[in-house]
Amino acid sequence: MANRWLKYLAVGLLAVFCLAFARTDTTEKSMVRAVLLEPGQENWTVGLLYQAPDASADSSEVSDGIRFAAAQGPDLERALANAEAALPLTANFRLCDYLLLLPGSGLTTLEEYEALVLARQCGRTGARMAACGFTCAELSEVTEEGGEPLTELLQALKQARRALPRLYEARVDGAVLLPLLRLQEDKPAAAEEGLFLSAAEQERWDAEKTAVYRLLTGKGEQFVFWPGARPVALRRPLCGVEAEGEGFLIRLSCQTAADSERPAPEQLARLGELCSALVRERWAAGQDLLGLGAYRALWGGPALDAEKNACPPLRTDVAIY
Repeated sequence: MANRWLKYLAVGLLAVFCLAFARTDTTEKSMVRAVLLEPGQENWTVGLLYQAPDASADSSEVSDGIRFAAAQGPDLERALANAEAALPLTANFRLCDYLLLLPGSGLTTLEEYEALVLARQCGRTGARMAACGFTCAELSEVTEEGGEPLTELLQALKQARRALPRLYEARVDGAVLLPLLRLQEDKPAAAEEGLFLSAAEQERWDAEKTAVYRLLTGKGEQFVFWPGARPVALRRPLCGVEAEGEGFLIRLSCQTAADSERPAPEQLARLGELCSALVRERWAAGQDLLGLGAYRALWGGPALDAEKNACPPLRTDVAIY
């Protein structure tokens, strides 16, 4: 009997401890959901999208109670500290799923922020990234009368989640293609274009080039092309590389989206040409997009480096399965 009561007492104490820990770690803190970085010539501006303490802040789902706070500082660390000080309660970055780059940002912005995250634990290196065509001031202006645009911003990010690269990928790959968000009628919406960032480049890509890059790298859920008068929507790409003589054959297999017509052979051939052209372009810029050098090394071939060697012959075969 005594052992049974001891077990009940232990279970009760554990439940009380868990409830106290959960409340202390979540609802009594401002849960940061996204960090916005906006470097300037003289000052940095950092914005924080957070859930108010009285909202369901422990949920990873987008919900009501989203707020926005922004502050400036002479450098990134002090701007972030000032933004945290503007929150109603201590900032908690446990649910910080997104990092947004505002105008003026580049690859060095990501490098500085990642270093700060590792030093201060004020974010996550696994946060998904996007670029924004608006500033913190513009976002503050459209949300003065309510937080609905902020909720819509997080919803737009969640819908584009599979196309968003993670923060650590910029360091590992040396380049990232970021989806672009804009304010349309004071509402955030994802654009079809993308922003490409590398150490040597910062360029806005059109919708076609963005879709081809995502298709080859598998970043996204659905990929839309306009090879003719009507769009072709593809999904679930499988990309493989095979040796072909002195060069390579890129095999790309996709499914057609449910609401899209099956592409004609000439349309698939055109898409293959676009894929090959983009791989060659990235190779000329020093980026081995599909790991051709690693494939050659795996099979004992001569060394192949995008920074030292000319692009090998290649072609792309696109098929629908």
